[in-house]
Amino acid sequence: MNKTRFALIAMLLLGAGSVLGAGTGGTPLTGTDRVLPTAQIDAVTMAGADKVALARDDAERALQGEPYRFAVPNRVQISPVDAGTWEVLAGGDRVWRLRLDCPGALSVGLGFDLFRLPAGARLLVLAADGQGPVYSFGPEDNQAHGQLWTPVILADQVILELRLPFGTFADWDLQLGTVGWGYRYFGEGSSDKSGSCNIDVNCPEGDDWRDEIATVGVYTIGATWKCTGVMVNNTAEDERPLFLTAHHCSVTASAAPTVVIYWNYESPTCGQQGGGSLAEFSTGTTLLASYSISDFTLLELEEDLDPAFGVNFAGWDRSPGVPASAVCIHHPSTDEKSISFENDPLSITTYLEDVGPGNNTHLRVADWDLGTTEGGSSGSPLFNASHLIVGQLHGGYAACGNDEPDWYGRLYISWSGGGSPSTRLSDWLDPDGLGVSTLTLLEGGQGYVPPAEKANLRITGMAPNPFLDFVEFDVEVDRDATSTVRIYDVAGRLVVDLGRRNFEFGEDNKVAWGGDDADGARVASGMYVLVLEAEGKTVRQSFTRLN
Repeated sequence: MNKTRFALIAMLLLGAGSVLGAGTGGTPLTGTDRVLPTAQIDAVTMAGADKVALARDDAERALQGEPYRFAVPNRVQISPVDAGTWEVLAGGDRVWRLRLDCPGALSVGLGFDLFRLPAGARLLVLAADGQGPVYSFGPEDNQAHGQLWTPVILADQVILELRLPFGTFADWDLQLGTVGWGYRYFGEGSSDKSGSCNIDVNCPEGDDWRDEIATVGVYTIGATWKCTGVMVNNTAEDERPLFLTAHHCSVTASAAPTVVIYWNYESPTCGQQGGGSLAEFSTGTTLLASYSISDFTLLELEEDLDPAFGVNFAGWDRSPGVPASAVCIHHPSTDEKSISFENDPLSITTYLEDVGPGNNTHLRVADWDLGTTEGGSSGSPLFNASHLIVGQLHGGYAACGNDEPDWYGRLYISWSGGGSPSTRLSDWLDPDGLGVSTLTLLEGGQGYVPPAEKANLRITGMAPNPFLDFVEFDVEVDRDATSTVRIYDVAGRLVVDLGRRNFEFGEDNKVAWGGDDADGARVASGMYVLVLEAEGKTVRQSFTRLN
């Protein structure tokens, strides 16, 4: 089910109107008969924070390589049962509202310890002044763990509005457990921005990297911390929503549901270094694997990606080679997305060491030739000249105005990690055991189909085998499916990619190679493998070419 959503850009007409949402064709989202003025909605005030003390602590945290903190979490227990204002509407629906006052906060992020809504119910989260997006959640956001974490609201007063349809008043759970009091901006309106040497991805320097730029997102953890990560392809090429980031960002199994990822948070124009939108987001993840030695964490999104977001899945290179150059796409200080370039060869070292190879776990960027990285860039992908991920940012000393190095945990080491599925990437990025060393980027938009819902694919015949210059395969499916068609040699090297084929249920589906296609006649004699992949289902058939 696709549950990722746009924020609904709306206007709140306080005191005499209703909340209007573009996502509902302009009709009122709440449909309330009356709306109380803000002053008449019960309020709960959150304690502020000592920004001077936080600044000192953040400086120390940065030296220790800890993730970027932008907010202080206030632990609360707020429920519509014991706080807020209720109204009963003419048709019997009930509406509950609460105002959260966070004086001096630059942003507010919310975590619900309990979230379960019945059919027809909606929870709205919006700034009290009516500026910015209105975030709308419903039963499609119910999860087994019972939590919901919202995007940040760039305001110091937030209104919660819950609507329960008639007859559902006894069938819901809602309890607010965390209020993130933002003291460093996540968004616009502050001088606390990334360094001016950073290069917006929408500058010409990013033109050759548009596909890869669309794989990277910035995310929050527990409405408190921020890091960068990247959607990554797997050999099933099924758009399984796998998100690679850094271990030191501390996304544990218990913290994974609190992750909110923002897509396309970019400057609209080159050099603006601002103006990005936080309106496209995904909320909630599951921890799959993590390994501190090479500093990787792999998450899976709890919800499908909305195709309208245009998110791609980055390719990767797990070979042991040392890149001759590199590119990093990241969110410096977790501000708008930037791109950095290293035009010289990298080296292999231990983390934070200059001389290699050490323990071989990291790739060292000696200094960035264009752009830099900053706190918040942690977890961002490092691409080689072939546009394939070779590592993710662990840490370093790079900043605007210096030529200091950065270190990236090597994908080569993370592949086998600690030797178990929960500490390595191989099980997740090569689920079919193809053994390939590289995989190219996958353009998103088709949607992930879980294994239980995938088409059954079978190769039912082939002739002739062995073949001289032409071979044909018969394919059956139990329902219509689109499959990739590739041929490999016995060493697992790709010989030819025959593209995508549409196989139809009940039809005589064929795959042919050779004949008019000279590739079949050109290859050396020996054994080859036909590999069909449809919706994550992979089948293989070996065959032999004779001279």
